Amino acid sequence: MAFQTNVLRDGQWVTETINVQSIVKSQQVDAAPQQQVLKPPRCGLLTRTIVESPFINSILPVRIRSPLHNDVAFIGDHFVQIRELRRDGRLKDIVRKVNFGSRIRNACVVGSFDIKTEEEQDALSSQPPIKLEDSQFGLPPRLPPQMLMVALESGDSVFMFVRSDSNGEPEFVTTHFVSPKQRLAHPGFHVVVDPSSRYMALAYAEDFFVVYELESRERLEEKYANGEPLQSPVRSFRLRSVNGVIHKITFLYPRPGDQNHVILLLIVVRHRKSRMVIYEWKLGDDLKMVFAEDKQGHRMPVENQMPLLLIPLTVQSAFIVISPHQIDVCTECLHGPPSFETIEMSSPPPTPTHHGAHLPLWTAWTRPFRLASYFETRDCIFLAREDGVVVYFEADKDSTVERVTPMDTFNCNISTAFACVYDRYADVLILGSDSGPGGVHKICPRVPIEFLEALPNWSPAVDFASTAHVTEWHRDGDKAQKAALLKGPLPRPDRLFATCEGGRKGSITEYRYGLKANIAFDLAFEPGIKQAWLIPTGDGYQIIISMPDATSVLQLPSDFSSADLVAAGQTPYNLSGSTLAFSHSGPFTVQVTTQGAVLTLPRDHRSYRYDEFSGLEGCSVSDACILDGCIAVSAHDKGSNTFQVHVFKMERSHLGLGHVRTVEVGGEVNSLALTEDFTLLVGTLNESGPALVRCSLQQATNNLEVISVPEILAKHTSIEDPSSVEGIGSIVSLGSTIFLGTRSGEVISLTTSADSCAVNCEKFGITSAKLNCAHITGQSNPVLLLTCDNNLLYLGLNPASRYHDRENKFSKKIRIFPVDPSHLDALAPPVQFASAVDVPSEDGITQLLLISNETILLTELHPTPGCVPRSIPLDGTPNKLIWSSKLSCLITAVNYSAKPSLAFINPNTGEDIGVPTDRNDNPTDFIHGLGKQGDVILALTEWRYKTYFYLLVGTRKGRLLVVSVKRDKETGRIRYWMRWKKEFEQPVYSVLGHGEGVVMCVGQSVRWEVLDEGEKRLRHERSFELESAGVGLRVENGRLVVLTGRDSVVVLEDGGGGGGKGMCNADPMRRNGVSMVEVAGTEGVDDKEGGITLVSDRECGVGGLWVPWRQVDRECEVVFEAELTASVRKFQRGRTRPVWEQGVGRRFGRLLGSFDDAETLGTSLNGALHHFTTLDLKTWRFLRFVQNLALLDGEVTPFLSRYSQQGGAWNNNPEPRVDNGLEMQVDGDLLMRILEGEGKGELERVVRNYERRFAELLGEVEGVGEVNDDVGKVFGKAYEVLEYFLRPVL
Repeated sequence: MAFQTNVLRDGQWVTETINVQSIVKSQQVDAAPQQQVLKPPRCGLLTRTIVESPFINSILPVRIRSPLHNDVAFIGDHFVQIRELRRDGRLKDIVRKVNFGSRIRNACVVGSFDIKTEEEQDALSSQPPIKLEDSQFGLPPRLPPQMLMVALESGDSVFMFVRSDSNGEPEFVTTHFVSPKQRLAHPGFHVVVDPSSRYMALAYAEDFFVVYELESRERLEEKYANGEPLQSPVRSFRLRSVNGVIHKITFLYPRPGDQNHVILLLIVVRHRKSRMVIYEWKLGDDLKMVFAEDKQGHRMPVENQMPLLLIPLTVQSAFIVISPHQIDVCTECLHGPPSFETIEMSSPPPTPTHHGAHLPLWTAWTRPFRLASYFETRDCIFLAREDGVVVYFEADKDSTVERVTPMDTFNCNISTAFACVYDRYADVLILGSDSGPGGVHKICPRVPIEFLEALPNWSPAVDFASTAHVTEWHRDGDKAQKAALLKGPLPRPDRLFATCEGGRKGSITEYRYGLKANIAFDLAFEPGIKQAWLIPTGDGYQIIISMPDATSVLQLPSDFSSADLVAAGQTPYNLSGSTLAFSHSGPFTVQVTTQGAVLTLPRDHRSYRYDEFSGLEGCSVSDACILDGCIAVSAHDKGSNTFQVHVFKMERSHLGLGHVRTVEVGGEVNSLALTEDFTLLVGTLNESGPALVRCSLQQATNNLEVISVPEILAKHTSIEDPSSVEGIGSIVSLGSTIFLGTRSGEVISLTTSADSCAVNCEKFGITSAKLNCAHITGQSNPVLLLTCDNNLLYLGLNPASRYHDRENKFSKKIRIFPVDPSHLDALAPPVQFASAVDVPSEDGITQLLLISNETILLTELHPTPGCVPRSIPLDGTPNKLIWSSKLSCLITAVNYSAKPSLAFINPNTGEDIGVPTDRNDNPTDFIHGLGKQGDVILALTEWRYKTYFYLLVGTRKGRLLVVSVKRDKETGRIRYWMRWKKEFEQPVYSVLGHGEGVVMCVGQSVRWEVLDEGEKRLRHERSFELESAGVGLRVENGRLVVLTGRDSVVVLEDGGGGGGKGMCNADPMRRNGVSMVEVAGTEGVDDKEGGITLVSDRECGVGGLWVPWRQVDRECEVVFEAELTASVRKFQRGRTRPVWEQGVGRRFGRLLGSFDDAETLGTSLNGALHHFTTLDLKTWRFLRFVQNLALLDGEVTPFLSRYSQQGGAWNNNPEPRVDNGLEMQVDGDLLMRILEGEGKGELERVVRNYERRFAELLGEVEGVGEVNDDVGKVFGKAYEVLEYFLRPVL
């Protein structure tokens, strides 16, 4: 339809014909440009536990290997550690088990062990031990006297003992029994075993308990001797409900002569009243009939309601009831109403180690070892209190406590982990602590208690700090500065510190990972020690010490109690020249010095000078080596300025030495070595750089092979600048591989054959790398000891792999920390030389001789790597910790007798260098605003504004302090005082300095305060109300990111200044937020579309949140979820990897966490340290596929695979699913078990029947390339990918 109308055209009215469509079109408004909808990145999260929690729940003496091994089981939340008590009172690590897959709820010992008389022990010890694998030689295998049972939270009861494998190494043998009622909560809340070890009871946290009837030891041993696999010892069970809550449960001892009598005692609480219920039966009775009756029991006295402990006595079927304010003995409990008799004792007052407002409680008890005849007529126990008090009780045959003896107070907190371990002439108490370190003590008659060693414990770890200079992601910034940081000089790894809130004995713990070497002997000598050798003599040992221009000899007794300098006339050795090489084989010794050689037998010796041999007149000797009957020395002819190597042959029978060959080498000789096939290796330095010269001494002529180090590095490695490698300072030959230690800190491994050459080069520092071959106890292959940058490293050699050649690469690169057990706060001493020495040890511990500046150390090397914590003691309770890069010190908030203050800790010395003053520079105990009774510092951070530097402190009582600091250049001490203060009615939970303002969370309100430079005070600008307290603050992209206690992450518009509009983004899930850190979750670190924020909660979860910065009012999106064994208390970042791992770079789809490629770490309250790595989708899919297959494997996950067999969460389908939840997590601890089993073909077994899909997913990983169906290439690359992601973080 059309019609005419008048319209205005060019300022004039005209008549036009128009239609309806043109009218509608003219009324349309141009649509606003559509905003681009951003999508979150897709990625996974790899989680690892790099330091396990040191917390011990229980300590159980158990003969788990044989009657001869005095073993102790340390039970944690997720591990079982078996240690042996040595004769010197120290604990030796034996074996550790961690693959339970579920939290350990409880543990007990099944079986009995009777102490023998001295005659019986001597007879038993004189017999050769029968190993469990001796069945190969016709001897039946034996079970140990006892087994360990651990109750898992999943419902399994795991029975285990330890035997030796085919290589003689200890290994666990396990079997398990599934809980009859998996639907019930917390199985194993209580676990007890009856004295005959024929019955075991597990009580649940509520109103159920189950009694297991166990096989007799004779029957189990008969089956095991016949070669049958170990089966579950559970014969039958009976589940029983009770009307109430089971508070305590225990088995009582039967009366003498009635050993088949079984007595089960329960304390049941109903309506806040405690009743004592007893079930009794004969061995072999039908449990269904035994527990058919619902017993009411007897009411407990008012004084004994809800007792802390029940202690069964070995006499009269009696037991001791431990209550908070009273201790009673209960008798006549089997017939009629029980009788309670109070034990009269004066309870010691609280000790200084007590941390709490109420009286300390009794926490644990243990029974010392005595002869079996002793317990027939009496009993004795040790009772421990949480503040370090231990009381000894002794009862007679009538169950009357006739002796109560308080022991000397122990200087530590005592938890439920408390045990007495057998010693032939004393009682050894092991005290575990839930707050700070525990200890091992020996109690001998009529002498003071002897402290043997400390049990390290850095939990609870309440805060965490890194020495990293870059603590944020920093999406923006100078790209040139970033590139310079990444390509700068070899950086020192960042250090990690955590606060241990141990009451008045709090401390700061430095996380260190490696091998511990306990210092057993230290001797201060003279500066300038080059090398040292320890040799046995008839009445002790001698140490040969090489100085720059002389040699010294020290004589030591066999117990190393003293050291005497041997005069020149009293030793056959040459003391006037520096010793270059030394060798001893039985009684025959060889010393090579700068002046000559000395050959020695017990009753004869002979000295040779170099000028006695032709060609050595007027030459100076600087290097030497010895192998079997050969000596090689390098000589410098000053006249011709040439170097030669002279080879001598020794005749041991008549101490003869003859010159056999001279080898002319070009260039300066830096090092010498001889191989097993008598090939001479010479490290030289000439105009073209360092070179390795090889010459076979078995050939009649000198056929020299010169290998240029820069050339082989350029050809066979990816090193950027081969010419930067300096001279060869040391050479070690092992088999077909030659290892070269350079003067610039590299270790080069070289393996050559007729048609191939394999070269590997790794940089370990910037100073000379000195190598030494060592044979370590328990290792079939030799290892290398490396000293570089004053550090000592253990380099384990990798055996040949079935899939890729790694003979010249190191399987293990671990730092060794010399530790003085009596000074755990000291730094590891610098080490310039190390060698393994032959000192007899009752348990085969390897001894290392170390040179540390002017000190000689003899240490005991622990075979298992782990956390080697360094503890800096404080006189108070620390709760907050930060690292100040400006002040180069740790700043911690400490409570001294419930009064808050600050401490400035030098990280190297542990000294508090802070000096609190007033504004007039007058020293005070506390700065103004701190030191208030009952207050606690909740927030501590730095504030840098223009040229100003302040500390911001927030307290529980609502104080905000701005603290000024100033370092004294002469003394190095730091003066600090309060500059400004603000007080509020609610706690200051968190605070942040940003530009000219301060942002803080006060109660549930976010407040912005701005520094008014004119009035010199903080002026309130605005505030924003939250729904819960803000526990963390961060400014990112001009917005304020707030972590709240109940509502996870909230993003507020405008991170500072006025005009803020309110909330922009929020987490769609309500999390109980604890800590947060931002990581880069996209391909490039300069991407501004949004990174990923890791958020930890109190439920042991970690969520990955993507924040859409460009889209206001859009919720954050969850990219992945993860579950850990403990909640992350604090996230930190730092470049903590060892020096040799710093330059590895990004490979295989690993996403950067920050522009400087720092690690993302998190610590838990239990002291565990976790590592987090973001993965691209293809890498996540491959690693998750391997993990899913491992969950189906009964050897990798022996206590988890049954869930998948029953149709678990993914119903036996290992294909990964992208779900933005827990499926996106990869368990690095599980993958580590697979990697450690490479020699046993662990990965090959796990992926069996899925090889094709495994190869497909591997080929999609970035940088892997085509693998096709080449099995060797597939598994070779797979192991390489696993090694890359699981390489050391500390």
